[in-house]
Parts: sequence; C-alpha cells; structure tokens
Amino acid sequence: MRALAALALLALFAGSPVRAAAQAEDSFELKKVERLRLDDIEAGREGERVVELYLRALTRYGEPVEQLHAPHLAIRDANEAINPKDVELVTLAKSGRGVTCVIAIDVSRTMQGEPFERARAAALELVGLLEPQDRVAIVAISDEARVVSQFSASQAAAKLGLEQLSVDSEALQTLLYDGVYKAVELLHQPSLPRRSFAIVFSDGKDGGSQRSLDQVIEFAKGDEHRPPALVFTIGYARFGGEGLASLDRLAKETNADFLQATSTIHFSSFFAEIWKQMKGSYVVRYPGDLDGELHNVEVSIDNQTARRAARYPKFAWRPSPKLIVVGGVVLVAGIALLFMLRGRSAGKLVFHTGPLAGRSVPLRRGVTRIGAIPENNDVVLQSGTVSRYHAAIHCRGGRVEIEDLNSTNGTFVNGTPVRASPLRSGDKVRIADVDLVYER
Repeated sequence: MRALAALALLALFAGSPVRAAAQAEDSFELKKVERLRLDDIEAGREGERVVELYLRALTRYGEPVEQLHAPHLAIRDANEAINPKDVELVTLAKSGRGVTCVIAIDVSRTMQGEPFERARAAALELVGLLEPQDRVAIVAISDEARVVSQFSASQAAAKLGLEQLSVDSEALQTLLYDGVYKAVELLHQPSLPRRSFAIVFSDGKDGGSQRSLDQVIEFAKGDEHRPPALVFTIGYARFGGEGLASLDRLAKETNADFLQATSTIHFSSFFAEIWKQMKGSYVVRYPGDLDGELHNVEVSIDNQTARRAARYPKFAWRPSPKLIVVGGVVLVAGIALLFMLRGRSAGKLVFHTGPLAGRSVPLRRGVTRIGAIPENNDVVLQSGTVSRYHAAIHCRGGRVEIEDLNSTNGTFVNGTPVRASPLRSGDKVRIADVDLVYER
C-alpha cells in the first residue's frame, strides 16, 4: 500500500503545474501556433517609412499565443527576407492602441426571450472591458438595420443603448445581410483605430435584404482605400438552424471565426473569447520600401504560414529651392554636432559574473539582444539559467532602456525584477544569475 501511495504521489507531481513549469524553458514552448492569421497590412502610417502587420497567432482552440518575439517570426516582403533585428513586435494590448468594434445583435422575434437577454448581457460585459482608446458602436437587426449607438458616443452611452434595446416582436423578417453591411460600413469610417472587427449575433436566417451574402463578404474584405474588417459570428438557432451555414461562411471568408452556441450559457464566453483574441493579437513593425507597388507579404511561425497582399503608398520627396537652402544649413549644423558627439557611445555593459565575467560589451544604437543562443542575439550568455531570448536593451537618442523578453528567471535592475526599465550609469543589472553593471 505504501508503494502504491508513493507512486500515486509521484504521478500527481509529474502532472502538476509546478512540474510542468520546471520542465519548460519558457512559456512560449507551452503553446504552439496552430492557426496564424495575417489580418491587415498598413504601410506609411503617420508618414513613417514603416510597414505594420496586424497578426493573430492562435492555438488550435483559438487561444492567443503569448510571449512571441521577433526571432520567432519569418517575414518575407516582396520576396525579400526581413531581418529579425529590424522587426518590432508587441501585443495590441501593450501597444496602447485601440480597437474599433461593432456589436450587431439580431432583435427579431425568433430571438425572443432568454437568447436575446443573454446575448445583450454578454454584449454589456464586453463593453465593460473597453479601454478609453477603444471605440464601439451598436447595431440592431430586425426588419431594418438600426444604429443604436455611434462611435462618437461614450461607452456609457453604448451601455445605455444596449440596456434599452428590446426584441422587435412586430418584425416580420430579418434583414441580416443589410445589418452586417451596415456594421462594416461603420467600421470603414475615417479617423478610427485601424484594428477593427464586428461581432454578429443571430440565428443566420435572412429575409429580404437588399444586399446579398457575397456583396457583404466582398465589402468586408476591403480594397485599396478601405481596410479589411473581420466579421466574427455567433450563431444560435432554436428552430432548425438552416441559416447558420451563412454565418459560418461570412466569418471564414473575412478571416474571422464562427462560434455556434448549443446553449445560451455559451454567449458570454464567446464574446469574451473574441475580445481576448483581438487584444492578444500582435502589431508587427519593420522598415519598408514604400514604392507604390503591390507587395505580397508572408509570415511564418511554427510551420504555420499566412499571406496577404497590399499596395504600399509611394513616398516621393521633391525639395523646393528654399528647402534646399534650409537643408544645407541644417546639414552644416548636423555635421558640427556630429563632431561634438564623436566618440560618445550608448554606454557599455561590464560583466562581473557569468560566461563574460571581467569583460565589457559596448552598446550600439538601436536594439541589443541578450540570450543563451547565438542565433538573433548580439550578446550570448551560454548559461543554463539564461533564456534563449532573455532581454533586449533599447538605445534611442539619449535614452537607454532594458526590456525582459518574458524570460524564465527574470531580469533585475538594482535588485528589483522588471519588465521594462530605464538604465542609468551605475545601475546594477542581473540577467538570471549573471551580474553586470551599466556604465556610460
């Protein structure tokens, strides 16, 4: 009996989260990317010669894969491989950017009772998750497509609109496709956050819309003047369910997901799943050749590949004579300043312990990556406690900042664990069990 008890305890420990965490080098390895979605490409944002990709990296079950970093991505733009050292990657939630969301709810009489009440409650929960930079609009769909709340309204007003929303028991038909078209039309308004999506809740049965399903899908896919809009659909049918196939197609052809609820208790989790997927998506940035041509972009992670094409704007610069004179003055001043700053570096790292003990490493402008493997790292610390991609030091202008890349054993500045922290001359840094000092 004692032997059996010992074996049971051993099996329990082997399957415990503590044991799993101890065996994993970092949490990225715990989740494999099995679904990759390149949703949108934006080039030349705010006049920068930069390409931005909006990317979702998901597990088989639609969970966003966290802790991705630039070296995990292989990007090709117009058949040219992008150097991972030129790539910046951050989740939408950490980027400080907002999202644009339209919630479109079927309020026809087939939704009467508990389905509508639970769908409205789920939508209210989602609106409660919004941050100040996010924008939301509400559309009600019955025998007309009615905008309940515009993007210009406050989130409190959007909640009030939802709370006052009710089923239209007099409606004889559901103009579903017209309602989705209206939702996408709202998403295409200017001056809104680029990351946009719609959530459509319905039983999928359309009756008499002026727009066809094909027209709605093509409109949502966008064009050279309008960004694509993801249309997530949540289907629930008490009677039959013959309309759910159209919701499935609508979601898949707009690069989104179709979620079929077999019970009304699923509504809240479905709305939350979509929100988590969008906020856990990534903004990927790299320098681009803005030449006015159509570019095919390909991104690969974990043997998953996503592709999308976009026409980049053409950045042409034709200086006027006056600008040439001003530019000459600026150039002379810049050369003088360059001579003044010659020899001034971004500082250096002086290692006290670890594989580089007694050595100093000068920092370069831009990004210096630190990790346990030579690939895509500038400073290699071959130690069992240092993660493969452990930390990065960013040198921009006169500012130097260290960022922990979700390492297993952490990054510390003056004894305090940090995710990101400015560095000042004399700061004591610890990379796992390697001690060093930043000097300038």
